[in-house]
Amino acid sequence: MATTPKVIGKESVNVYTLRFSVKDTGVGMAPEQLSKIFLPFEQVGDTKKQAEGTGLGLAISQRIVTLMHSQLQVQSELGQGSTFWFEVEVPEAKEWAIASRNLRQGTIVGYEGKPRTILVVDDRWENRSVITSLLEPLGFKAIEAEDGQEGWDAALTHSPDAIITDLMMPVMDGYQLLQQLRASESLKDIVAIASSASVFESNQHEAIEAGADMFLPKPVQADELLQQLKQLLKLEWIHEGLPAMPSASITGQICNSEPSEDIVLPGREVLEQLHTLIQDGDTQSILEVAEQLAVEDANLVPFAEQITRLTSNFQIKPLQKLIEQYLG
Repeated sequence: MATTPKVIGKESVNVYTLRFSVKDTGVGMAPEQLSKIFLPFEQVGDTKKQAEGTGLGLAISQRIVTLMHSQLQVQSELGQGSTFWFEVEVPEAKEWAIASRNLRQGTIVGYEGKPRTILVVDDRWENRSVITSLLEPLGFKAIEAEDGQEGWDAALTHSPDAIITDLMMPVMDGYQLLQQLRASESLKDIVAIASSASVFESNQHEAIEAGADMFLPKPVQADELLQQLKQLLKLEWIHEGLPAMPSASITGQICNSEPSEDIVLPGREVLEQLHTLIQDGDTQSILEVAEQLAVEDANLVPFAEQITRLTSNFQIKPLQKLIEQYLG
């Protein structure tokens, strides 16, 4: 990891160069094979193992890395294994928790009523830290637990207003914790949010069946977390000042996925084109369309920015919902 001071806008920030590398000790690849592995539907190596995949994994990975203004690279030696890597420049996130609470109504600084206690159950400290860093400045009391058993003990001790739990954990997983909560006479009515990085709807349904009130996808988006807490705990937020547009360089920014009457829309043909690209998962083309709209008509810049933010943060479902709402 390297650090370089840079000026972004009018602010001087540290920009970090991060290198992500994956190395294996497999069969490796010959030089002539390396030129094809990033092409869609291309597979190299043992023909028996080729049937196990579609040949799209590396092509999709390369596209995602390209969206981050980098390139996926490979070094391989036949019979020795392969190393895949990419480097990406990211600015230091300053006051990201505050930026994440910037909404159209203003910056959320607290909530009405009595203090609320939130129990965060996750076996990874960084996941717990993201949530507690968002909630504690708003006046929530955050309690942490590293697994389901610790979470159960903490729930019995503190009787929190809400529990946000991971699903896959050692000792006791989130499913078991949720089931125990719903079977408990004293805790059966507690608000419970299941959180996971799983993209399978089956896992989400299983969490709801186990007793979760709602499902919160990872990585956690601040607006989704705050919206769920507002709905489940019947909160009224306290706002301060006018909303500030979140910087595109700040990690954890809120990507507004709500239609706005103030935003000028392109023609229906363009909206239908975007809808088709979303269904195809062609994020690069979506970004190109948004950029072209902003160049051609200054009135479409807010719309283009909204599309770009959602696409760049891979919030494809909210983006599809937004376009469908604009289409009516």
